[in-house]
Amino acid sequence: MSEDKKPAEDGDKPKAKRGKKGLILIAAAVLLLGGGGGGWYFWSKSKAQAEDEAEAPAKDAQKPKTFATLDQFVVNLADEGGDRLAQAVIVLELVDAKAANDLSAQMPAVRNAVLLTLSSKQTKDLLSVSGKKALASELALVIGTQLGWEPPEPEEEAPRKRKVKAEPKNAETATDDGAKGDGAKGDGAKGEEEPADAEDGADRKSKKAKKKKKSHPPNPVEAVHFSQFLVQ
Repeated sequence: MSEDKKPAEDGDKPKAKRGKKGLILIAAAVLLLGGGGGGWYFWSKSKAQAEDEAEAPAKDAQKPKTFATLDQFVVNLADEGGDRLAQAVIVLELVDAKAANDLSAQMPAVRNAVLLTLSSKQTKDLLSVSGKKALASELALVIGTQLGWEPPEPEEEAPRKRKVKAEPKNAETATDDGAKGDGAKGDGAKGEEEPADAEDGADRKSKKAKKKKKSHPPNPVEAVHFSQFLVQ
């Protein structure tokens, strides 16, 4: 009887070992799945956040534009005899609703500025497409000024460096006239400092111009469009 029980006990041991190995494999699989799922979650979340940030500027760029149509203008042109007329309907593209409110408040001054600008042109200035584009750009500046905008000042040209030619040294003149040689040397040394000063001044002016350009507000009139334009 004792010999029959031993094989049975020995047969149960492999089953126990297999059960432990199975539990270890299951636990490892759970850990791997959990780690992979967490990594996938954080990766997908960061990817979605990056896509939202990339789409944000596009959404801002798609904001509705603000347009304002001015009443029709009929003016005499500056041609000889004054018998040529220009008839135009102007549509302004404004930066925001505040600019539209400012336009309504300043409408008499705006119309006066537009009339003066149109009446200063000749027929030859308005017949071509390039002439109409130049007029639109000029009107944008004129109307923007009436709305309180100040156009930026044109940048000043940087001063050119002064080139000073060094006088040739002559051993004979230096020994004969020491004072004269010292004076020439002094003048040469003095002349050599001038380009450095001019360069420093140009750098300072350019830096000031850049700062001023960055801080300058934009024109509230982004563009001028013509819905009707006729020259008679």
